[in-house]
Amino acid sequence: MNINEKSSLMTRRVVILSILLIFFSLPHTLEDFATGEPVRAGIPAPVLSLVVATIFSLQALGLYWLGQANRKGFLVHILVGLFWPLASGLAQLPTILSGVPYREGFISVFYVGGIIVVGLLLFFFSINALRSDINTQL
Repeated sequence: MNINEKSSLMTRRVVILSILLIFFSLPHTLEDFATGEPVRAGIPAPVLSLVVATIFSLQALGLYWLGQANRKGFLVHILVGLFWPLASGLAQLPTILSGVPYREGFISVFYVGGIIVVGLLLFFFSINALRSDINTQL
């Protein structure tokens, strides 16, 4: 496998993981708002919606940059891949692990688990791809 094929494979992996992260984080975020989670946490819904919109927009920009073969796309996905698991894990895992029924049951836990697993994979694959990209330029 030559350098261009390896770079292309790494980019495809990051793109697929990014889209999977949207698959998990979008319905989970909608569920947060539907269940009144921001209000219970003392966070005004407009503030949280601005933060979430900013993260999704940044992720879309990262996908665009990856499509343009721009290294900034990997940097964005490192941030996004770290943000979602941390935010979701810190906010939801204590409740899930408490033994109390969590929201809608399995599907709600599935979204949180997906965010954490896919987000961390995105984080690590993006770091690996960026490192590889830097090494090929040397």
